[in-house]
Amino acid sequence: MPGLFSIFNTAKSGLFAQQTSINVTSHNIANAETEGYSRQRATLVTTTPYTMPSMNAATIAGQLGTGVTVASIDRIRDSFLDYQIRVENGVNGHYTAKDKYLSQVENVLNEPTDSGISSLMSEFFNSWQDLSSSPQNTSTVAQQAYQLTNDLNSVYSQLTSIKDNAKSEIKSAVVDINGMLTQISQLNQQIKDVKMSGNNPNDLMDSRDLLLDQLSEKFGISIDPRKYEGIDVTTSNSSIYGDADDNGAAPLISEGGSPLNIVQANDADNINVATFSCVTSITKKTDADGTTGKATYEVSYYKKGDTLSDDNKVTIYVSMTEEEADKLDTSRVLWANNEGTAYKVKDGKDASGKDAKVIDGSLNNNSTTVDSPISFNQLALFTPPSGELKGYVSVQNNVAEYQDELNRLAKSLAVSVNAIVSQSSTWVADNSGSPEGGINNFFVNGDTDGNNSEEDENNINAGNITVNIDILNDPSKIKIATKYDSNGNSLGTDTDSNRALAIAQLANSLMNIQSVTEDSSREDLIGDIFATKDTLNNVYAVGSVNGGSTLDNYFNNLVNKVGMHEEEAKKQVDYEATQLESFTQSRESTSGVSLDEEMTNLIQFQHCYQANAKMISTVDELLDVVINGLKR
Repeated sequence: MPGLFSIFNTAKSGLFAQQTSINVTSHNIANAETEGYSRQRATLVTTTPYTMPSMNAATIAGQLGTGVTVASIDRIRDSFLDYQIRVENGVNGHYTAKDKYLSQVENVLNEPTDSGISSLMSEFFNSWQDLSSSPQNTSTVAQQAYQLTNDLNSVYSQLTSIKDNAKSEIKSAVVDINGMLTQISQLNQQIKDVKMSGNNPNDLMDSRDLLLDQLSEKFGISIDPRKYEGIDVTTSNSSIYGDADDNGAAPLISEGGSPLNIVQANDADNINVATFSCVTSITKKTDADGTTGKATYEVSYYKKGDTLSDDNKVTIYVSMTEEEADKLDTSRVLWANNEGTAYKVKDGKDASGKDAKVIDGSLNNNSTTVDSPISFNQLALFTPPSGELKGYVSVQNNVAEYQDELNRLAKSLAVSVNAIVSQSSTWVADNSGSPEGGINNFFVNGDTDGNNSEEDENNINAGNITVNIDILNDPSKIKIATKYDSNGNSLGTDTDSNRALAIAQLANSLMNIQSVTEDSSREDLIGDIFATKDTLNNVYAVGSVNGGSTLDNYFNNLVNKVGMHEEEAKKQVDYEATQLESFTQSRESTSGVSLDEEMTNLIQFQHCYQANAKMISTVDELLDVVINGLKR
């Protein structure tokens, strides 16, 4: 039956409930600046009323409450906002990585400046124009040509360094990612244990969500909730060898047919949880087969990207085309088991009957040999759907494209100048005496030992183009006259400089430079990509082709392309930053700690606490009247 003691207990429950609320408020205030913290709230509910309807229940005016209790301490979190932020994190990470490296490419090209390739190329052709009117100025031509080739070599080398740096970023990212996955898996199990005991692991869930936010910056992730607040995490697109809409792309699934998780709620030992490993070297061991175009490559990877110990190094042999080797070299990340040993895959079907790649064992040091390599299609190559990893991969592809265009430019310059110097549409050795002696190759391949051959000229690119050392040592050996004898002596007059004029006019010749290939010979190029013109003072010259471009215009188009890619990346970074800030503010308005609100709550809880204490004091006085007052 209700009485003073029941009122005493009711007030006591209020006192304890408000004390808990004050504790929660104190925790919120203490973590107001803690990254990833979500504000918490004590959820109060009434306790069971004093009497329930029954035959023996006392007849009173109604159910009397017995006080209040703390049902739970909940964190305030909006999972949809988390999803939006993680999607934006992936997109933002992608373009931030691209912007970081494309801005470096712009600095390397150094255009437009007086010391850039475009300016040096103009000065190079101007020096030939001056030479055509002043045949004694051969040293100026040699110097300008050397500066131009040096700059081409330097730009090419720096672009290669940018690609190498992006690969290093991938290796570092793999180590970070695997560390995050380990922490998330541990937190996942701790959260489940606490939840099964009947409590809310709010701080643990905040730590896990913060790691998920950071992981989503590396690549796109997909999260599936499970019992007891556990989660399964996988990539938002687990296809390999390309995006899902690429030809030949297929999703990667486990042997059981389910998607491959990188965090799994029902696997405390992480036995069935995938990780990532990183390829560190790719070395060609055999020549390409003439039928398949595939060669055998020695591929080394480190388990989980950990290069601190050679015990983690695994060497395998893979049969692949040059294009597949480039794809592996660019991406470098392999799906692996929980120990970091890369998976081997085979063709199969997913649950819906669509083509898929199914895990078919793992790749350790004993998996393959040079004589029996696995195929490229058996590698479980990870293709990031978004995030920093995708940015590092895509920027390597961009830089490789820029290098290819520089190579075409360098080869076009070398072949066209050499054709006029040697007066031949086919390669002619220096001092050959046929059709004439002397130096027939102005530009040569710097990767050789000095004895350049036709194959060496075919392999000229921006990284190895240089001026013939004989010309650098003695610029007077430059052929500028119309005819030379078999010993390389000029048969023209002292003012005969028709070859110099023909080379000077290359500046305005339209060439189909885009069609130049890596292994095309001078004979392939002259007359097809480069038009011939035989009417320039009886000197073999290079004319123009319809739809072609000049060397300078071609390079300027490359500079414009780099600028456009960088501008696009920068705009996307700005746009995604705005979107991310908007979503973050929305989440902060929901989950963030407002000191003004917490102070208001503190005052409210304090007054409630004081009121409950006053109620206990009042009941104490009433009990004193009952106990001591009845004696009188």
